[in-house]
Amino acid sequence: MKKLIAIIFSSLLFSSSPSVAVEFGQDATGDSNAVKVGGASGFLYSERIVITVGHVIDNTGGLAYWERSGVIYKPGIASIAGQKGYKVKKVIIPSTYVYPDYANNIIFDDLAIIVLSEDIPVTKKAVLATEEQMKRFAREKSKVELVGYGITNVNQRNRPWEEIINRTPNRLTSILLSPEEVLNFYRQYTVDWKKINKPGVYGIVQNRDLKQSHICDGDSGSVFFVEENNVRYVLGTTALGLVNNNCQVPGRLSAFPSMSWIDPKSKLPSLIKEAEEIVAEDKRQEFLKAEEARLAAELKAKQEAEAKAKLEEEAKAKAEAEARAKAEAEIAAKNVLALATKKAFAGKRCTKLNKTTTVIKLVKFTCVKKGNKLVWNNGVIINN
Repeated sequence: MKKLIAIIFSSLLFSSSPSVAVEFGQDATGDSNAVKVGGASGFLYSERIVITVGHVIDNTGGLAYWERSGVIYKPGIASIAGQKGYKVKKVIIPSTYVYPDYANNIIFDDLAIIVLSEDIPVTKKAVLATEEQMKRFAREKSKVELVGYGITNVNQRNRPWEEIINRTPNRLTSILLSPEEVLNFYRQYTVDWKKINKPGVYGIVQNRDLKQSHICDGDSGSVFFVEENNVRYVLGTTALGLVNNNCQVPGRLSAFPSMSWIDPKSKLPSLIKEAEEIVAEDKRQEFLKAEEARLAAELKAKQEAEAKAKLEEEAKAKAEAEARAKAEAEIAAKNVLALATKKAFAGKRCTKLNKTTTVIKLVKFTCVKKGNKLVWNNGVIINN
């Protein structure tokens, strides 16, 4: 009689490594959604929302650390060197979450949503798959993918932290099994299949013996998705399921393939909705703040322009007044000089009747006869 041997939950974190990577996977450097979460994985769902799992948060500093100092880098990178860190604002974990007891298959809502303080540019849209879509994906044997930052072989276990946080992402590919196919899987491989006690879950098989890509340490928090028309339909995280053959963990090899569960009734949609409400409020506040700053800047610019115009007007008026005063002074000085010229020149003898002369370009005199003498008349001030 068969025994259920060394079954390990898909997001199991071994004491010697930070979390559960894709063995036999394909290099996925540059992936549009896969992000590093500490030494494990996550999925950039939207500009400010990252999907991961609760035990990854617990094992990488906990809520206090992540909400104080946590950062997420852009998706698809290998090394974090020189990369911008996007600050974490909040981490949402279900109130019903309990740290997983993998040995006894006790797992409650192992999910977490990381809400960021600023946008990470998203190049590929992601949406949550509906159960109707899951049914179709299972029926059509659509390709299921997962991109994780874990190890790809047992030799990478127990490596320095610098190597762990600078690993490249790798891609797992499989198909989605219907709930009926999941039960048939356990009927085939175990006698105790009725103890699984997860009715209605879909499944994703990873068969190590067939060299199929397989979840390993460090993939915790990554997301299974089906891509259609450049949209990624999120099925669920690595936080559910029974996994064995975890990259040749000594003493944990099993006689049958691994199974990751996709529960259509998980709390992931409600967590995403809560995160979206937080992001919407944050963006509303940011808009109001930006609008306030814009209006303040416009008012300041207007006031500065008005002040400048006033200064320019005052400067112009001052210049005009100074010009008038100067002109008036010049005219007054000219008149004084002209009167002095008239007084000095008038009545003086001249030699030719009706002869005219202009003295210092101010006064025009004419030679007139006065009695028996020819003298200059009183003069006429010109150009005044």
